Amino acid sequence: MTTHIVALALLGIAVLTLAACDEWGEDRKACPEDTERWTEYQLFFGLSQSDGGTISEEEWREFLADTVTPRFPDGLTVLSGNGQWRDSSGEVLREGSKLLIIYAPPGEGGRRAIDEISEEYERRFNQESVLRVIGSACVSFS
Repeated sequence: MTTHIVALALLGIAVLTLAACDEWGEDRKACPEDTERWTEYQLFFGLSQSDGGTISEEEWREFLADTVTPRFPDGLTVLSGNGQWRDSSGEVLREGSKLLIIYAPPGEGGRRAIDEISEEYERRFNQESVLRVIGSACVSFS
């Protein structure tokens, strides 16, 4: 079971914070020499299901392999953690979670892929939403 009130509130704060900047919160300060500006995507996936079950490591790996990796084959990072939120009744709920971090060149293609990943997770695992945070970073491969 995943409550998304806090997730939506956090997303709203992130969007409001980034709204003062251009496309996805990128200010146009120059990146340091030998770096380039890329878009940073952070996706937070809750692992609890509404029926009381939990998304298994095997199910997560399959989702990563067939949904995420084909869209971002150049690389990504997954962190495992625990999250908590206060639901609409005031109860604090806790669940395991996955944080997916992806850096990609700026453009609509990355955002579209992130939306597809989120929609597939919601559909496949009967989730209400996936928290998405979008920003920018100066990236170097040297």
